[in-house]
Amino acid sequence: MDEMELQMRRMRYRLNRQGMLELDAWLAPLLRADFTNPDTAASIQSLLTCEAPDLQRMMHGDLPLPNGLEGWLKCV
Repeated sequence: MDEMELQMRRMRYRLNRQGMLELDAWLAPLLRADFTNPDTAASIQSLLTCEAPDLQRMMHGDLPLPNGLEGWLKCV
């Protein structure tokens, strides 16, 4: 397994395991994203550095999403 595939697997795992069902459901569309696109992967990686309270604020539209993820994630 090469480094890029390992990184993609890690990101998918973290997208699916935020610890809150609400966040897991909100992030689920990103599991279908093109992780081989460097811009998309960087945006997802940036998102995954955020703490749960910030992710919740993004989910509710109180904080902006990282560039390029607007089409994937909808505010509730």
